[in-house]
Amino acid sequence: MGNPVVHFEISGKDGEALSEFYRSAFGWNINYNTHGIYSVDPESENGVDGHIFTTTDDTCSTNGVTIYIEVDDLQATLEKAESIGGQTLVPPRAIPSGMGSFAMFLDPSGNCIGLYAPEQNVPHAPHGVHPNKKSED
Repeated sequence: MGNPVVHFEISGKDGEALSEFYRSAFGWNINYNTHGIYSVDPESENGVDGHIFTTTDDTCSTNGVTIYIEVDDLQATLEKAESIGGQTLVPPRAIPSGMGSFAMFLDPSGNCIGLYAPEQNVPHAPHGVHPNKKSED
């Protein structure tokens, strides 16, 4: 069995307008949180939760959609992706809320793909760093 998609993010220049669009188009329950991110709950047995947010000059692009795939080992998956043409974008980092860890890579076409591991001990991302923020490295 393959690894499941467990989360998504939709970003653009106006997160509020995007939220209203997806709420109207699909009937999603969308709530604004204090971090400037809109939490999305499709309220469906078959749907996955996600986020909608406004891009800034520090994000990788002015708009985009990112999926997050659950894996057992973030670092091993990044290494495998690199060995077949991918490029690490964000090394493994703990999610500050304690909900696991994530990493991100670019596929050979430049698509940003997120990885998620429910339980891994990795360093925390600096406070206020969003996963789609440009790397300073």
